[in-house]
Amino acid sequence: MRLFRRKATTGRRPTRRERRAAARTARAERELRQTEQKIHDLAAEVRGRR
Repeated sequence: MRLFRRKATTGRRPTRRERRAAARTARAERELRQTEQKIHDLAAEVRGRR
């Protein structure tokens, strides 16, 4: 007797919730990269002024 069934994740299309979560994650990662680049650019600018 099985008490817990394993979810079959292969061979199925991601749910709408999973697709939206993936899109949110991708957007957040893109924004983070942009922010980090701005920080590096500002730091380089400050180092150049000294």
